Amino acid sequence: MKLTFAGTGSAFCMAADNFQSNMVLEAVQPGSDQPARMLIDCGSDARHSLRNLGYMPNDFDAVYISHLHSDHIGGLEWMALANYFIFEGHQAKLFAVHDLLEPLWEHSLRGGLQISDQGNNSLSSYFKVNELSPAKGFEWQGVHFDVIPVEHIVTSQGTMLSYALFGHGKKQSFFLTTDAIFNPDAHMPLYQKADIIFQDCELGPRHSGVHAHYEQLVTLPADIKAKMWLYHYQAYPKPDAVADGFCGFVEPGQSFELG
Repeated sequence: MKLTFAGTGSAFCMAADNFQSNMVLEAVQPGSDQPARMLIDCGSDARHSLRNLGYMPNDFDAVYISHLHSDHIGGLEWMALANYFIFEGHQAKLFAVHDLLEPLWEHSLRGGLQISDQGNNSLSSYFKVNELSPAKGFEWQGVHFDVIPVEHIVTSQGTMLSYALFGHGKKQSFFLTTDAIFNPDAHMPLYQKADIIFQDCELGPRHSGVHAHYEQLVTLPADIKAKMWLYHYQAYPKPDAVADGFCGFVEPGQSFELG
């Protein structure tokens, strides 16, 4: 199993050589010489970042959505329409927790997808919708994924959750935070359990409070930092993460063999 970062940037990434933080997970398909591919989040940069890796929308048999910010769902209309009209109705599985599916359609996708030249449509016209429960997780290509609710935005008016992934690979496990505040008390059991950690990391002078900032992450125990890769960063000068005990910053297009 291989994880490739189509981009490693933040939501507002405008770097010429980077894109938003979406990922491609590949796994061997029995009986096929082509791997199965799951896109982890499909943001508004996706058509460019995936083309940069050589992929088209119909190269994916699954998409996982962690939450409803545009850098994570903004490319779904493109994928849906391209597969619907150009690639002969190809449908990828759409994995998302129950609480995301209705607002994903009603508030994000319906305006552009409900009416086409083939009549009225729904989310299931474009994707094989797989409704997930965090209590059960899901299976993809023989790998089990735990779906972990993590706090992303916490205000007096309410909380926005993102749904992190904990993958149980055959050789090693990994924890992918998606978008999460710095919350070591809640995340430490997952940090300790994982063989490798992919952590969203904010850079720059401003602490937004909706992502873990580098200045916070550097306070983590040495054994946790030693297996942690940082991504979802802004285009500020990067600190020497290796000197600070991390594995480093993930670069756009970088791949990891996860077994």
